[in-house]
Amino acid sequence: MMMLAVMMMFLAMGCSKDSDDGPKDSELEKLAIGTWMCVESTDTQQNGASYSGLMIGKQVTINSDRTFTSTASSFGYSGTYTISGNKITAKSSSGTFVVTVSISGDRMTWNGTASNGVRFKYVFVRE
Repeated sequence: MMMLAVMMMFLAMGCSKDSDDGPKDSELEKLAIGTWMCVESTDTQQNGASYSGLMIGKQVTINSDRTFTSTASSFGYSGTYTISGNKITAKSSSGTFVVTVSISGDRMTWNGTASNGVRFKYVFVRE
């Protein structure tokens, strides 16, 4: 379930008007481009059961051509993304997910809920 949540989180990002709630689309994209390694992960199911560490060691590479690749099968290994404000929408063969992204230095944090209801928080460091 966690892998599905992760994959759905990064699969499609949409371009839209900038939001006052987060960075401008181009700013977030510039900061996010590169390869990231997950160093912290927590997935919480609808029944409240929580799992830590399932994504640790998985990589995501965000490319400037609005594509991504991943070592996590739940992300679908590759797909496309769009950005709107501080949200990334990702699409792959595994589905679609939307995550709220924050980047500080070489750390990127994803918070979201997968289509199956699993809530997640992942912290990545730039490779």
